[in-house]
Amino acid sequence: MVSENTEAISNFITYLSVKQNKPINNILINPLVKRFFESKGVDNYSPIEENYEISDLDFKKVEISYFYDYIFNDINKNNEKIETPVKYCITIDKQNCLKKCEKTGILYDDFWLYKQPIFYFIYIDVKDIFSALRG
Repeated sequence: MVSENTEAISNFITYLSVKQNKPINNILINPLVKRFFESKGVDNYSPIEENYEISDLDFKKVEISYFYDYIFNDINKNNEKIETPVKYCITIDKQNCLKKCEKTGILYDDFWLYKQPIFYFIYIDVKDIFSALRG
């Protein structure tokens, strides 16, 4: 069954729904995300809220205000230094992730502002999700 999420900003994101996502987050997603960002030397990161996740296809259709509201909204100045927290989106769409991390083997794509990454797509294979569900 494919359910509908009318609150989502994207027309292209596929949502996978499970009764309890805590095991998937604890066993699969959180460790993978942590390992990925540690390999990149990033310690200040957070996910985009579920309804505001986008895909590569959305870049042609989404209003520019989206980026200010959901990606750039945490940029601030602290002790004369600009801090740019990194946002990420988990995707099961492999086409969103054309790069492979040399240290972890994780598929991803990134978007930079000047010389600093600000947003990542991180790919998780749906087979790994089912493996985590089966324990």
